[in-house]
Amino acid sequence: MLTLEGFYGQNVEIAEDRLYDPEEELWVQERGDVVRVGVSKVGVLLMGGIESTEFFVEPGDRLSAGEDIVFFETFKAVRYVVSPLAGEITAINETVVDDPELFDDDPYGEAWLYEMRLAPGDVAAGRLCDPATYLAALERSEHCAEGAEVLLEAKKGSPTCRSVYGGIRGNEPGEGSLSWKEPAPPDASSPPPEGPSEEGSRGIT
Repeated sequence: MLTLEGFYGQNVEIAEDRLYDPEEELWVQERGDVVRVGVSKVGVLLMGGIESTEFFVEPGDRLSAGEDIVFFETFKAVRYVVSPLAGEITAINETVVDDPELFDDDPYGEAWLYEMRLAPGDVAAGRLCDPATYLAALERSEHCAEGAEVLLEAKKGSPTCRSVYGGIRGNEPGEGSLSWKEPAPPDASSPPPEGPSEEGSRGIT
């Protein structure tokens, strides 16, 4: 295992026997004539934990890279995950539907999502990065470089907290990716909140 130090103030393990999709925070492991796909520990942390899982596919389905494959309800929002590869689904892991805590407890083992037989010509290594490259990219990210500071600033409600620790966006189907979303502006049609009346502001005389 590789170790990512200081990610949100934690040390996070990265398995070395698989490849990674840094945009979706997924891992991909070759297993004979199929690949097994799951969520990295980093992905679980960025989502703030996973409460429930719903699959959009079943064994026998064929899909292209970028198609929705699973839906997560997290402690922060909701997220649609898209497949980084094209091919035929050969298995899905219903265990994570019944026991979402597996994502925290065993993200590189029992918490795999699905298995796929790649489409002809699609090569996992051509689309994904190796563990060392994945680790180096995370070490350069604000989440790692400012990990301890982010947790400290989160308690203060600072701009750093709001931009980094504010929460994963609730993305729409087909979007994927763990990116952040600013709060929506207030509805212009809504009346402004009422303040104290002029008489009330003068007090009792």
